[in-house]
Amino acid sequence: MRRSIRTALVGAVLAGSLAVSAAAADYTACADSLQALGLFQGTEQGYDLDRAPTRAEAAVMLIRLLGEEANALALEYTAPFTDLESWQQPYIQYLYENGLTTGTSDTAYAPEQLCSAQMYAAFMLRALDYSEAEGDFAYNDAVAFAQQIGLYDPAVVDTTEFLRDDAAAASYTALSLQPKNVEDTLLDQLVADGAVDAAAAETYQSLFETYALYREATAGMKELTQFSVRGGVTVKQDDGMTLTTQDCVSVDRENGTATAEGTLTLKASSMEPYTQPYYMDAAQESGNVRAALLYGYGAVPLACVENIEHAGPEWTFSFRALPAQYDGGFWALAHSGGAFEQAGTASLVQTVQNGSVSSQTLTVELKQGDAALHAVWTGKLDTAK
Repeated sequence: MRRSIRTALVGAVLAGSLAVSAAAADYTACADSLQALGLFQGTEQGYDLDRAPTRAEAAVMLIRLLGEEANALALEYTAPFTDLESWQQPYIQYLYENGLTTGTSDTAYAPEQLCSAQMYAAFMLRALDYSEAEGDFAYNDAVAFAQQIGLYDPAVVDTTEFLRDDAAAASYTALSLQPKNVEDTLLDQLVADGAVDAAAAETYQSLFETYALYREATAGMKELTQFSVRGGVTVKQDDGMTLTTQDCVSVDRENGTATAEGTLTLKASSMEPYTQPYYMDAAQESGNVRAALLYGYGAVPLACVENIEHAGPEWTFSFRALPAQYDGGFWALAHSGGAFEQAGTASLVQTVQNGSVSSQTLTVELKQGDAALHAVWTGKLDTAK
């Protein structure tokens, strides 16, 4: 088995197999957390995260997130929308009474219309007490404002193909945010109002408190729209085979572009060391590889965090399952002749200085059958504008 992995790696490198297939992000952990807090139920098919939500579903998700379902179900329907089924009416009535929706026209809500990232952002922003009427945001700019306040992390929320998965991640993130002109987080408010059990919320409140310190420490990354990172990946197999990449990744977050240029080297006992250059462009990649090029270096989104610890300038994150923007960093293993599995918890250590991530190291153990690989992905901020 070990020799087969080495042979496959050699073949993949020599053949230039340096691309991977697209893979959708998965924020099931966010849905699990919301359900544990009594704020998410899913559908008869389970969470159903791999499809777009309808406007009716978005209304239900929002009201459950606010802990207002019981109050909504007690309302008499008086809203002007005539296109609702009876089960939808209480939820839309609540939104209408509380100024969270005006429908798609004077008499239509369009419950079966797919909910876009823009629509859900507007719902969420209004729920956090931001108002179009008061000039906090404009509906057309709802996504940009959601990104500005940390509700939508570009590394997490796909604003083009918005799924229930993205809605779950955004909803979970919203719990950590402070509504407009309020010092407490949304989760703190829900606990104070009795909508969420205090004991169930305690772990998340502690996590959010530490993450808020991290967001403050890395606040400069928001302004860092153009930068380059030097680093690469080292993968060691337990029989001595090593695969390394060394590259410089140039990122322009304003334009959503990123490129990487470097070399890949393979060493094994059965062959002379082999090196080949490579060039990668995020515009030509998809799925996890594109996410890694654009977002593999930077502040860690809350939706990805399993655990976070802090000691001096070092912040340590652990992941039971690698998020897309980190999994894609190991692209050189993608066509290596078999499926590699994560063995144990992965660890990301970031050094944060002067408001920015100055360096990071991701360590993960991989396995295929009885063969083990030790993989490390490093990056160091090289230039910034």
